[in-house]
Amino acid sequence: MDSAPGNDLQAIQTELNRLESYRRRIYLGVLILTIVIVLLSWAFRENGDPFIAIAYPVFAVVLAGLGVALWYRATSLRRMEIILIAAVGTMILSRLAWHFHFGDPLGQHLLLLAGGHYWAVGILIVSGFITLGYRGGMVTGVATFLFSAALAAYEILGCSAAAEGACQNWVYLARIHLFLAILLALTSAGTFLRERTWGAFTRAETLQHWANTDPLCGLSNRRGADGFLAAEAALADRYQRPLTIILIDIDQFKGINDDHGHKVGDSVIRGFADILANTVREVDLAARWGGDEFLVATPGVDLRAARHAAERCRRAIERAPIAGISVTVTVGIAQYLPGKGIDDAINRADAMLYRAKAAGRNRVITEACELA
Repeated sequence: MDSAPGNDLQAIQTELNRLESYRRRIYLGVLILTIVIVLLSWAFRENGDPFIAIAYPVFAVVLAGLGVALWYRATSLRRMEIILIAAVGTMILSRLAWHFHFGDPLGQHLLLLAGGHYWAVGILIVSGFITLGYRGGMVTGVATFLFSAALAAYEILGCSAAAEGACQNWVYLARIHLFLAILLALTSAGTFLRERTWGAFTRAETLQHWANTDPLCGLSNRRGADGFLAAEAALADRYQRPLTIILIDIDQFKGINDDHGHKVGDSVIRGFADILANTVREVDLAARWGGDEFLVATPGVDLRAARHAAERCRRAIERAPIAGISVTVTVGIAQYLPGKGIDDAINRADAMLYRAKAAGRNRVITEACELA
């Protein structure tokens, strides 16, 4: 069954909530692993490193607080992502700046700098694109790269001015930053293409949805119903399973428009579509076939069961006024005959609908000429 817009929006919101919960769980896992790394670095630190001794425990506490806020949903996920990137980025870049200022990045501590810090810089660049998307990732990635490159350039220039010919290790820092530039370019390109592709698919799905959806009531329109009916007819031909076509017409709808106006008539169409959508099964098709006529296709349901379902729908309409107006419907039903084509079943259901109208309306008639 093609659902009404309200049902579509509810399904979309449910999926978005599920994805948000998944992302929160992923971030919690990453926070836990980061806290473990920070505490291990603190526990096995070198003597005489006050930055790790003081800053890392504080950082672990900050991360734990962010984890608690994430768990209890203290703020929106988007804001939490920005806070996480800002906190982790501040810590990584502060440690990098400390190492350049107080360490010996072009001497014996070069390996420690490359192996212990620049991997974190690379993770920060990639994380910015994952959490903040293309634009946010470009801001954080470019800022991180420029900050790191400025630190390296300052160190190389200072070393060259102080002791010419003693800074041969500058080439390693240059290679590291070339790697970071490649990582930034590839990650940004991948994120850009992903977002553009996702946007194209979303637009295509939206256009497809509205091309097959009646704009007034949100059910399938005739075009959308044709695709469903063709597919179900093929399955009925192949597997010999029943398929029943139900045509429903709102009684005296022209009189409703004439007496109450087209705005009320539109409200009746929407109200009837809501009742119809809530009456049929999820696997059924409910479509606005044209004007005040609706079609329901029920795969796997024989004629007798379809008649009972149509009768329930007719009684529901009869009992509940729509837009303050008492409304009744007339129903004609026919069962698909394998090999005869779906148009044959629709025409026979239409013939039953006209027979029901001739018999006095507000009733259900099947091909067996039974009055329900």
